[in-house]
Amino acid sequence: MIESKNFSVLICIISSIFVVFKIYTGSNLFLWLFFLLTSLAMLLDKQQHRIDYLLFFISWVYVIKFDISGYSLLVVLSSFYILLSILTLFLQKQGISKRLLLTYFLFAFYTVAVTIVSGGNLIAVLGFVLNYSVLFCAILTLDDKAYFRRYTYIYASGLLAASIVRLISYSIPEIDHFIESMTIVNTVKTMNSISTRFTGLDLDPNYFSLQVLIAMACLLVLFNLDGKKEKKSIVLLVILAFFGILTYSKMFIITLIVFIMMTFVVFIRNNVKTAIKFSSFIVIICGGALYFFYEKLFEIYWIRFFGSGISTDAITTGRVSSWSLFVNEILQNTKVFVLGAGFGTSFAKVKMAHTMYLSTPYYIGLIGIVLSVLYISSLYKVLRENVGIMNRPGFQILSINAIPLYIMLIANIGLDSFVMDYFPYHILLIMFALTMSKSKGTTMNER
Repeated sequence: MIESKNFSVLICIISSIFVVFKIYTGSNLFLWLFFLLTSLAMLLDKQQHRIDYLLFFISWVYVIKFDISGYSLLVVLSSFYILLSILTLFLQKQGISKRLLLTYFLFAFYTVAVTIVSGGNLIAVLGFVLNYSVLFCAILTLDDKAYFRRYTYIYASGLLAASIVRLISYSIPEIDHFIESMTIVNTVKTMNSISTRFTGLDLDPNYFSLQVLIAMACLLVLFNLDGKKEKKSIVLLVILAFFGILTYSKMFIITLIVFIMMTFVVFIRNNVKTAIKFSSFIVIICGGALYFFYEKLFEIYWIRFFGSGISTDAITTGRVSSWSLFVNEILQNTKVFVLGAGFGTSFAKVKMAHTMYLSTPYYIGLIGIVLSVLYISSLYKVLRENVGIMNRPGFQILSINAIPLYIMLIANIGLDSFVMDYFPYHILLIMFALTMSKSKGTTMNER
């Protein structure tokens, strides 16, 4: 077993180069090299580092395919990770919380059963369960709070690498054509030009920007952790924010403003000097951006917010209409309200809810929501115990560590990422961030 801290980082960089070569040449040989190298590295690496490969490549999920319309190799890598985790748990004879095991099986069985009974898409729901099984295995084998720093940087680095590849692709027709062929290209038309909305290697600029926001929030937690003020976390945060702005996403801008305001409030509550430094930093960054890009950014975002009118439906890009349809579908059908409609059913195939707070009850119903909350709370309880937190006070509302959670809750008012591949990884990072609290409590090491 390889104990090197940087082994997985090196493998991820090499593997990502193979993926780029595959995109450029169209040869699946490079994708086979990616898969074999990553799988072998995952096999040889220590258990807690194996999820690094999934965290890094979760933002690459749509390009690591043999065929654009086929299944992502991340599915195979996730399955391999789960298998290795089970073998590790068995060989180490590690105990598993009965409550966690029960809530996991109830949650997994229920989502699959509802989909089958409703005549939904079995493949879709198995993929959903697979991602939440990865989360299950990750939590069970974590034993140190220090992994939060590692996982945050790995996840943010994957996003950064994906962004750089997309940025470079604008100058390389072969790569640009491949990425554009995956989905409909989102553009913004102004008086003088047509601007392409940045998506990284994702299909949708809004979902890419949500991933960026979660990474930024976790990097902020790292910056504030133990008073170390890690400069590299802020540098990475600013770079990712730049790519987020290029998505021209209304959701991103609104959530970014909330993010800045929440950070300022928490800083000024805990340390006025830090709040002043933070404010000065934001003024300098925003001032520089406005000085160089004011006309272009202002015009694009004005078009994005008000170009279609000032009605609620226009400002929300048709989301109000979608919300109304899903509210009616849920409330007028007792089965859907209580049990859920399952995954891949006819109504959801032609319309998206565009909010997690309606898509979740639509897919899994009231019972499914209760089971998911019980499962996630069990995961959080086990994580706290595994990293040594015994009797810590309750949830702190005004805390830097809670900002990733708030960002996820706010951004998903206009997005339905509960069913997305990356969402369980966001849950992992958010739960981990919540364990980083400085509040006084009893830990295993103190006992």
